Amino acid sequence: MASSQTETKRNANMDILRMISMMMVTMLHALTKSDLLPFMGGNVGANGWIAWALEILSVPAVNIFMFISGYFMISSKFKIRRLAELVFQALFYSAGVYGLFVLLGQAPDRSDSYGLLPYFLPIHMETYWFLSAYVIIYLLLPLLISGVHAMTKKQLQGVIFWLLLFECVIKSFLPVRLSMDSKGYSFLWYLTLFLAGAYVRLYGFRFLHTARRGRLLYFGSSLLILAEIRIVSQIQARTGHLKEMTTVALEYNHILVFCSAIGIFAAFLHAKQPGEKIARLAGRLSPYCLGVYLLQESPLIRYLWQDWFGLREVTEQSVPVFLGRILGAVAAMFALGICADILRSVLFRIVTAFIRKDKDPCST
Repeated sequence: MASSQTETKRNANMDILRMISMMMVTMLHALTKSDLLPFMGGNVGANGWIAWALEILSVPAVNIFMFISGYFMISSKFKIRRLAELVFQALFYSAGVYGLFVLLGQAPDRSDSYGLLPYFLPIHMETYWFLSAYVIIYLLLPLLISGVHAMTKKQLQGVIFWLLLFECVIKSFLPVRLSMDSKGYSFLWYLTLFLAGAYVRLYGFRFLHTARRGRLLYFGSSLLILAEIRIVSQIQARTGHLKEMTTVALEYNHILVFCSAIGIFAAFLHAKQPGEKIARLAGRLSPYCLGVYLLQESPLIRYLWQDWFGLREVTEQSVPVFLGRILGAVAAMFALGICADILRSVLFRIVTAFIRKDKDPCST
């Protein structure tokens, strides 16, 4: 059994990984929604290569969050309060941002009630697909915990193997689209990574038992992703075939993206313990990372915040300006999201305290 000191170190490293992963998510939204990724089948300039490098290094972010969920939640307990908090947290950003735009007179005209559902039923409408999948996982948490702990190591290995084969491996080697391929935007893929994370928590890594091996897998997988995109894109440019397959290596349930996420997770899991000040800061900020995602992906901001930083106009800028604008935008949106979620947390605590006081029969 790991010592308490080791567990503290790993938790601190996981807090840091959560923050880095959310910056990666922000990077993905900055690049793809600003059309900064040029077609890899032709000539690609310096800024194009930089954009693709940032995209590929960031693409395992979502898988990392799913993996972390399984790693920690398999040893946790289901709490209805946590479920309610997730739902109201989503509403705070979807309905709250919509209400703010209404007050500013900037909200889109919604004459039909159905058009309002993504703002007021964000879980059911998959306004935030990741959170919708997370809520389903959390609802099934008691069943998952009981099931995983009832399995033998070999049985759990078998379940994960077949899920990976079905969701990940087959699609990664076929030059065609499969009808059931959700590209990793599904509950089933989240479940697969959840179980993989749970397996690591219970049995550890067999081969990735050092931070160095994790880093090698992460960067090695990233290079292979870049190579596959380049090769498939050039084939498409010359033959006209494989148009839908040029960026398949960037999809969350591609085997290389899966390996990349496993690599960086292992690298942080076995990394040296951070200093006390860094660990304390990461521990305080990491719980607010989900708010960063919910803010930047709220429907009315999703394609807007990139314009705040002029990202759609930076392609022709010099390399230092191009890189600086992108990194600056990502850092600014991350900081804005953290601040917004701290505010949300304070408001939630005030409302909760008021409700509890109101229900107290001794209160006056």
